[in-house]
Amino acid sequence: VILEFFVLSLPRTACIIDHPPITFHPSTINNSMLTMKVLAVFSSLLIGTSAFVSPQHAKSVNFALKAQIPKDEMTADQLEILSIQEKWNEIRLYSREEAAEKLDGEWLEAYNRYFEAYDKDMELMLEIKEKVAKLIEPPKVAKKGIKQRKRDAWAKKQAQAAADAAAL
Repeated sequence: VILEFFVLSLPRTACIIDHPPITFHPSTINNSMLTMKVLAVFSSLLIGTSAFVSPQHAKSVNFALKAQIPKDEMTADQLEILSIQEKWNEIRLYSREEAAEKLDGEWLEAYNRYFEAYDKDMELMLEIKEKVAKLIEPPKVAKKGIKQRKRDAWAKKQAQAAADAAAL
């Protein structure tokens, strides 16, 4: 009773309880169920498609040292390794004839060992390529023409007739 008096004493615009009562009608329940089902389907589609997207990882930081130590700060061993690297970078680009003319001793042996292993690996890769190429693209058999199909059918009939004659 006190609440009614309070509500009735408020001005009409300030009345909060002026709305019609909320009723749960079967059609509103079905609509809300339908809405929930549609939302469930869309969310599962979204989740399903996100399974095929590559995850965004934080970029891994590469801390590899890509610069050389200044030559002033190198030890004797490091200087020797650097000189060997520089010489090998030049030698590696020689042709076989150039290497035979310019190199001797240990450098020629190293050059020959390197290119023997390189040639062996290349031959192996070419063999693998040939085997895989046959699997990927099998040889195509040419289609038979109309005349060839007729000749094959005639030969099949003749063979059948000969088999029938032999059976009698």
